[in-house]
Amino acid sequence: MMMLVFQVFFALAMAAIGISQSNSFARDSSKAKGAATSIFAILDRKSKIDPSDESGMTLEHVKGDIELQHISFRYPTRPDVQIFRDLNLTIHNGKVKFI
Repeated sequence: MMMLVFQVFFALAMAAIGISQSNSFARDSSKAKGAATSIFAILDRKSKIDPSDESGMTLEHVKGDIELQHISFRYPTRPDVQIFRDLNLTIHNGKVKFI
Protein backbone atom coordinates (compact mmCIF):
# COMPACT_ATOMS: atom_id res chain seq x y z
CA MET A 1 0.00 0.00 0.00
CA MET A 2 2.80 2.41 0.89
CA MET A 3 4.47 1.72 -2.48
CA LEU A 4 1.26 2.71 -4.30
CA VAL A 5 1.12 6.01 -2.39
CA PHE A 6 4.70 6.82 -3.48
CA GLN A 7 3.88 5.95 -7.11
CA VAL A 8 0.82 8.22 -7.11
CA PHE A 9 2.78 11.03 -5.43
CA PHE A 10 5.63 10.63 -7.96
CA ALA A 11 3.17 10.65 -10.90
CA LEU A 12 1.46 13.81 -9.60
CA ALA A 13 4.81 15.53 -9.01
CA MET A 14 6.00 14.71 -12.55
CA ALA A 15 2.69 15.94 -14.01
CA ALA A 16 2.99 19.21 -12.08
CA ILE A 17 6.56 19.73 -13.31
CA GLY A 18 5.50 19.05 -16.91
CA ILE A 19 2.59 21.48 -16.73
CA SER A 20 4.70 24.23 -15.17
CA GLN A 21 7.43 23.83 -17.81
CA SER A 22 4.99 23.83 -20.71
CA ASN A 23 3.49 27.08 -19.40
CA SER A 24 6.89 28.79 -19.71
CA PHE A 25 7.02 27.89 -23.43
CA ALA A 26 3.65 29.55 -24.16
CA ARG A 27 5.24 33.01 -24.48
CA ASP A 28 7.96 31.71 -26.81
CA SER A 29 5.48 29.85 -28.99
CA SER A 30 3.38 33.00 -29.45
CA LYS A 31 6.54 34.90 -30.51
CA ALA A 32 7.38 32.10 -32.96
CA LYS A 33 3.87 32.23 -34.40
CA GLY A 34 4.15 36.00 -34.92
CA ALA A 35 7.56 35.61 -36.58
CA ALA A 36 6.27 32.90 -38.91
CA THR A 37 3.31 35.08 -39.87
CA SER A 38 5.67 37.95 -40.68
CA ILE A 39 7.95 35.73 -42.77
CA PHE A 40 5.08 34.26 -44.76
CA ALA A 41 3.66 37.76 -45.36
CA ILE A 42 7.01 38.81 -46.86
CA LEU A 43 7.21 35.66 -49.00
CA ASP A 44 3.63 36.04 -50.25
CA ARG A 45 4.10 39.70 -51.18
CA LYS A 46 3.94 40.37 -54.93
CA SER A 47 7.17 41.79 -56.30
CA LYS A 48 7.09 45.19 -58.04
CA ILE A 49 9.56 43.80 -60.58
CA ASP A 50 8.16 41.34 -63.12
CA PRO A 51 10.96 38.84 -63.91
CA SER A 52 9.18 37.56 -67.02
CA ASP A 53 8.88 41.02 -68.60
CA GLU A 54 11.27 41.18 -71.57
CA SER A 55 10.58 44.78 -72.53
CA GLY A 56 13.37 47.29 -72.43
CA MET A 57 16.77 47.48 -74.02
CA THR A 58 19.38 44.71 -73.91
CA LEU A 59 22.93 45.68 -74.79
CA GLU A 60 25.07 43.14 -76.65
CA HIS A 61 28.52 44.36 -75.66
CA VAL A 62 29.18 46.79 -72.87
CA LYS A 63 32.58 48.29 -72.24
CA GLY A 64 33.35 51.10 -69.85
CA ASP A 65 33.44 52.19 -66.25
CA ILE A 66 30.55 52.06 -63.78
CA GLU A 67 30.18 54.97 -61.41
CA LEU A 68 27.58 55.37 -58.67
CA GLN A 69 27.31 58.72 -56.93
CA HIS A 70 25.54 59.70 -53.71
CA ILE A 71 23.62 56.44 -53.19
CA SER A 72 21.43 56.14 -50.10
CA PHE A 73 19.50 52.95 -49.40
CA ARG A 74 17.13 51.47 -46.81
CA TYR A 75 15.28 48.17 -47.07
CA PRO A 76 11.51 48.72 -47.41
CA THR A 77 10.85 46.28 -44.58
CA ARG A 78 13.29 48.09 -42.23
CA PRO A 79 13.04 51.80 -43.06
CA ASP A 80 14.64 52.79 -39.74
CA VAL A 81 17.98 51.12 -40.65
CA GLN A 82 20.25 53.03 -43.04
CA ILE A 83 22.28 50.66 -45.26
CA PHE A 84 24.09 53.14 -47.51
CA ARG A 85 24.41 56.85 -46.86
CA ASP A 86 25.94 58.99 -49.62
CA LEU A 87 27.89 56.07 -51.14
CA ASN A 88 30.21 56.80 -54.06
CA LEU A 89 31.57 53.81 -55.98
CA THR A 90 33.63 53.54 -59.16
CA ILE A 91 34.27 50.21 -60.90
CA HIS A 92 36.88 50.54 -63.64
CA ASN A 93 36.66 48.50 -66.84
CA GLY A 94 38.62 45.24 -66.60
CA LYS A 95 39.36 45.54 -62.87
CA VAL A 96 36.44 43.44 -61.55
CA LYS A 97 35.34 40.08 -62.92
CA PHE A 98 32.10 38.37 -62.03
CA ILE A 99 32.12 34.61 -62.16
